[in-house]
Amino acid sequence: MARPSTYSTEVAENIFERLEAGEPLAAICRSEGMPAVRTFLDWVARDEKLAAAYTHARNAQGEWFDAEMDRIAKTAIDRDSAAAAKVQLSNLQWRASKQAPSKYGDRIDMTVDHTFDLAAVIDKRRQRALEGQDQPALPDASR
Repeated sequence: MARPSTYSTEVAENIFERLEAGEPLAAICRSEGMPAVRTFLDWVARDEKLAAAYTHARNAQGEWFDAEMDRIAKTAIDRDSAAAAKVQLSNLQWRASKQAPSKYGDRIDMTVDHTFDLAAVIDKRRQRALEGQDQPALPDASR
């Protein structure tokens, strides 16, 4: 069956539902009756409402990853399953941070609370210049 290249609300909604259930976009688009990934992303790029729905689905996918991480963490009962769970959790955590960065991404907070008052420095330099003490050094031409 040929892949659809013309936009369909039904197909887009199906993709969003599957994304929200944690399925990767590439896997969804490999399914029968689904557009190629590039085609779907072109649809999203051309339509603001579709782009908003896609963003919503990706954020919901982050929620699904969170629930899945909780489920995996609760099932690790011995050393071997804990090691496997750690790998799975790391992968899901990374994916959640990319799908819903505002909620699960790294938080970068750079707060600068230092102030520097240049007025005193400028006044001092101005006074020195008026007194002739603040002459710029000229390069030595003999070198």
